[in-house]
Amino acid sequence: MSEAPRERLSAEEARERLLGAAIQLFSEAPPHQVSVREIARVAGVNHGLVHRYFGGKAGLTREVLKKVLRETGAAILDTVDTDMSAAIASGLDVLHRERWVVEVMAHVLLQQHSAEELPTASLWPVLGERYGHDPEAAAIVATAEAATLGWLMFEPLIMRGTGLDALEPYERRARVARVIAALLAGAKDAM
Repeated sequence: MSEAPRERLSAEEARERLLGAAIQLFSEAPPHQVSVREIARVAGVNHGLVHRYFGGKAGLTREVLKKVLRETGAAILDTVDTDMSAAIASGLDVLHRERWVVEVMAHVLLQQHSAEELPTASLWPVLGERYGHDPEAAAIVATAEAATLGWLMFEPLIMRGTGLDALEPYERRARVARVIAALLAGAKDAM
């Protein structure tokens, strides 16, 4: 049985299809369980385009992470100047919905033993302007980001251990966001 001819796509359309297919498949299974051929099949393009446009599966994985992290940053930046707690809650909502991204980041770290393969996932470039690039504020932002990633990786264990599992998911994220916002506000006030 022969395969149907593929439609001609622009480079940008093919890249977007590959990103969309990778996002879909990585949300269902870790990257090491998803083949380049499967990603290309779901995208409806030749598997060689993964290498052409992304340099291979590792490059595609990095681009997937960048895309979701940009969405997270955008959700936060929409309200960061008016309500830090709401801004952080918005970012947590995106990451909670796309929880698999944190699992992919952990997978990359475990497989490659280096954060160099990961896109920078920090709000410090934006918040640094607000806090005057003070090292103390940077440390607080780093701690808040580490707590957020830890929360997302270990939420079921943390919830049971703290009793927060009795709260609705949205309320848990809102409470965590308020604590992080209070830490950041305290850093700004201390400067």
